[in-house]
Amino acid sequence: MNLLKRLTYRHEVITLARWLGLRPLLRKGYYWWARPHNGILRLQIAGIPLQFQVHTPEELRVLESEGGAGGEGRILEMLVAFLKPGDVVYDVGSNVGLYTVLLAKTVGDQGSVIAFEPQHECFAHLGENLALNGVTHVRSFHKALGEHSGQARLYSSKVIGNSSLVQQNEDDANTEIVEIASGDELVAAEHLPAPRVVKIDVEGYEYAVIQGLRKTLGQTSCELVCCEVHPSLLPTGVTPGLVVSLLDSLGFRHIETFPRWDGTSHLAAYKQEVRSA
Repeated sequence: MNLLKRLTYRHEVITLARWLGLRPLLRKGYYWWARPHNGILRLQIAGIPLQFQVHTPEELRVLESEGGAGGEGRILEMLVAFLKPGDVVYDVGSNVGLYTVLLAKTVGDQGSVIAFEPQHECFAHLGENLALNGVTHVRSFHKALGEHSGQARLYSSKVIGNSSLVQQNEDDANTEIVEIASGDELVAAEHLPAPRVVKIDVEGYEYAVIQGLRKTLGQTSCELVCCEVHPSLLPTGVTPGLVVSLLDSLGFRHIETFPRWDGTSHLAAYKQEVRSA
């Protein structure tokens, strides 16, 4: 079953399903076949047991993908290896909480995770998953981070189960107005602890998030930014190279890139040279 499950994440299979217009139908069929018993998906990442409520086919695919089936296992294990008990982590774009729960268990009760998620259903399910895993040292904000505070329209895709402040395609069927906070302003207003690690996954809005966190990221205590970059969703005039240059200007001089089959990539940006495993 695990082999067949991984086959459904191969880019050739996904590309063919998208080209044939069968992706929504196949996703529902996959959910019927692979949905977890009692609606709870159990994962183990870097030896850490996790469990998540699964409400929809989209959530199942997001959790399985981020849990390693979609090729993100190396990033998750890298973060677990880098963190120490007592660390502070910001999870920007926490979705339903896979990274949030994993990071919270990694830093332990002496550490803390600050989570940011603007989409209302994801935010509610984030809270459910924190409770399910017995995690109490997470502070979550029902907001997006950006360069400036205000409001914006959030687009939610009915196919991929993710949301973005950048309209992606015709599948962006649902929209809502969400609050945006400048990261540095929110850190000051809420007296948030300075992070050692910041994880960013915001579907094309990454440059604005980093701009809004310039002061926070520039502190010597912030040593690693792990950022997913979506070239096709970046605003006009913003390129992946510009994202890298911005991080470099904030002291992150050692940047590793982990490309993915769909054109996106993860950046692991360090202030000190670190040899990857």
